[in-house]
Amino acid sequence: MLTFKIGKDFDSPFAIDDKHASVSHDHATITIDGDSWTLCDNDSTNGTFIEENGEFRRCKRLKIKPDTWIRLGEQGHRGYYFKARRVIRPNDYREDFEELNEVFQEYEETKRQLESYRRAVKFITPFLMCIGLILSFLPAIRENGIAVRASFMLPGFLSPFIQDVLLNKLEQKVKRLQKELICPKCRRILSKDDIINREHSFCHAR
Repeated sequence: MLTFKIGKDFDSPFAIDDKHASVSHDHATITIDGDSWTLCDNDSTNGTFIEENGEFRRCKRLKIKPDTWIRLGEQGHRGYYFKARRVIRPNDYREDFEELNEVFQEYEETKRQLESYRRAVKFITPFLMCIGLILSFLPAIRENGIAVRASFMLPGFLSPFIQDVLLNKLEQKVKRLQKELICPKCRRILSKDDIINREHSFCHAR
């Protein structure tokens, strides 16, 4: 069984700089027993948090995974962020950058798909207007004033709905993936070159 104490009083597995002012001296403990990983908050002043679905929630004692994001203390630069597996490989970010590259490929493909759908959506309203115009000339509709009006109103009702169906999910996915493209060490946004080169140009994590 391995036990890792984390806080400002400890240099191993990694030192926490004083700029992370909301981290306690003896903040948290990670215990690894075979495949079981446990995170325990050591009654820290500002709390220990894990990330779930893009949001951090406070925890006292919890089973975690090696790829769980952990935050010690407050949000922002006053807190300290790391993945649980960092306790075993403190300065080795190769696995993280491999995962980030996969996320980046998915992000790029989703963006291409979104742009393709946006081009298609531009033609939806004119297309529906043509359909409405054609329908208005049909004898069964032309003789019914309500049906004629409905055929001209159809594009206005359907176009926004179709755009929502085609675009909203992709736009949300692009935003979600973009949020994941952050440095595994300093949590700053990575550029395309950073991901391709497997090294962050700012903090030199690699």
